[in-house]
This record gives sequence, C-alpha cells and structure tokens, in this order.
Amino acid sequence: MKQRNFHDFLTHRTKENGSRLLFQKKDGWSWKQVTWPDLLDEVESIACFLLNSGFAPGREVVVFCPNTLKCLFFELAVFMIGGISLPAASTEEAKKILENSRESRFLLRADAGRELDSDLSLERKVERIFAISDEKIPVEGKTVSYENAVKFGFLSRKKMKDELSAVGSSVKEESSAVVFGAGNGSGKTARFSQKEILDVLSRSEESMGDVAAEDQTFSYLPFCDSFSKFANMLSLQTGTRGAAAASMEDFLSDVLEIMPTTIFLRKDEIENAARRIGSANGSSASLKSGLGGRVTTILTDSAPDDETSGALAGEGISTVELESLCVAP
Repeated sequence: MKQRNFHDFLTHRTKENGSRLLFQKKDGWSWKQVTWPDLLDEVESIACFLLNSGFAPGREVVVFCPNTLKCLFFELAVFMIGGISLPAASTEEAKKILENSRESRFLLRADAGRELDSDLSLERKVERIFAISDEKIPVEGKTVSYENAVKFGFLSRKKMKDELSAVGSSVKEESSAVVFGAGNGSGKTARFSQKEILDVLSRSEESMGDVAAEDQTFSYLPFCDSFSKFANMLSLQTGTRGAAAASMEDFLSDVLEIMPTTIFLRKDEIENAARRIGSANGSSASLKSGLGGRVTTILTDSAPDDETSGALAGEGISTVELESLCVAP
C-alpha cells in the first residue's frame, strides 16, 4: 500500500528496512553512518522541537540553505507534521518571502543567511530561526542551532510520541508540502502536496532502472529547484545508501573516498567537473577515477554537452535525465 503522507511513508519505510545503512555524512575527518532508525529518530526529534515551538500543520518555514543532509532531515520533519517548506535561492528571495508574510514565519538558514538574523525590518516577521552551521549559539533566544533542536527534541520525544503520531497521521495527502518560487517576484509559484512529492519519487525510481540495495549515491545540489530538492529524497524511495556534499570542492575530494556507483549532478556541474578533472590530470582519460572509480551512472536534470557526454560514455558512464524531478524551476 502506498503511503500518502510523509509521516506514514517514513515510519513504514523504517520498519521495512530495519537497521540498514541509509546515509553517510561527513563528521570532521571521518564519515558518520546513519541507519533508517537513526533518520527517524532525528526527524522525529526535530518535529517534536518544532511542535514545542508553536509550529503546527499548515505553517510555513523559509528554507535558505544548501541541500545538505541536515537540511533534508529538517524539511522531512516539517513535512512529517504537515508544515510547508518555502525554498529561497538568495537572501533577496528569503527577505521577499518574509516581507510579504501576513504572519510570522520560521526560518532555516545556513551561514550565508546570517544577515537575516539582524535585519530589524524583518524581526517581527520571523518567529524562530534554525541555524545549520558550526557557530556557537546560546540555548535561549530566537535563534536555535540544529544540534540543539535535535537534542532538546529528543529529550521530549518519548513524552510526545502519541501526539506526534496523531499529528503526523492526520496530515492529509493533498496538504501542501513545498512551494517553489514564493519569493522570486514573478508571482508564479509551483505548489506540491505530500502525495505529489511521493508520486514524483515513485516515478523517478522507475526512471532510474534497476537499483541494488548495496548501490550508493552521492550528490552536490545546492539550489532550490525541484531537481535539487527532491533528488536526495530518492534514497528514501529506493533504499540505496546516500551522501551529500556541502560544496563542490568537498564533492570532488570526497567522491574518491565514498566511491559511489551513482551520482547526482546538474548539467552545468557535470561539465564543470569534467573540465576540472581533465585540467588537473592533463586529459579526460581519468574522468571515471576522478568521479570515484565505481561510478556507472550520473543522474541529471539535463544532458551535458556532446563533448562531455562522449567522454563519459567512452569510460562506461551513462547519463540519465530525471525529467520526473524537474517539475519546478
């Protein structure tokens, strides 16, 4: 039976996959392994903290940060309790969303959005700020670190288990989950419900072809379009192991250590990576080794130029356009 909201989807998939490894994330000089129960624990902890902070189904959070695993986990927590994510591509877009708000909103930001904290004109429009960064943040105050949200949410999670389950299970499949373009100034937005996102993931899994449980994906997708936002969620659909880089430099250095079979890259980043690897090694002959050695497939929003496609094909790397993920700019 297909789950039609994220609470039921995540809890069902966790029971289905048991303690299998789901994600890896960089932790200093090493990699931290995240199992399915680890994911559910972290997402539920964030969800409990949000509920304790006054967040409720239908409320919105402005998301202004790259698509790291922390960002993914936070958005999954928002979806789990029926909230709505409003991705912003720039400081200007984040400010525009807040300025146009009739009520105060929550904000998820990385280092790049720190200036939003001190903008007095937006102070009344922001109810709570969650920061994904290494900065030291006092426990009390409007701004909360991601780690403290997880920590204090975990402490209350046992008492809130029934409430969280009731809230999550009651979220309707047609409830909005993400709105693209809310601050781009054009007036054109693309709204997706919980069911629509889960359907996108299902269609994308079919487009990927055969995926083995031991396969591993790696991505660098910092943008706020639907391809970048939904790609990292595919591990939840396929059950493959996943990892996400925080920067292109991290991606190119860490891909050798992770050695994935499949990577997600947008068209322009594929072309840029091919040029960087070719320049560093004097030719494109080592393109495959420069992308992790085991890479067999690149999942992308659009096919790269003929030269890059030919170089990849010559080393046995296929590119697959996931049109099903490219549903909103």
